[in-house]
Amino acid sequence: MKLAEIAENISDYLKRFEADKAINRPNKGGYRPYYGSGAWASGSRVGVRYVSYQGETYLTKAEALLYLAWLDHGFVGKHLKALEK
Repeated sequence: MKLAEIAENISDYLKRFEADKAINRPNKGGYRPYYGSGAWASGSRVGVRYVSYQGETYLTKAEALLYLAWLDHGFVGKHLKALEK
């Protein structure tokens, strides 16, 4: 699978999470966990952004594949949860 495909699949999940009112509930401070979220291919890595004004993270291809597999298995969350398992 090419990086662009991996990024597109991750981005699709993030957009769904952002649109889902049950998943994207505001925390006690009123902030949502997903806002302007997405993923994209960037050189040899996949860029991931959960909240548009909080910056992005760059995953290696192996990390991005692990995150995508975790999402494919029905889990919801950010890449750190997937990579710690």
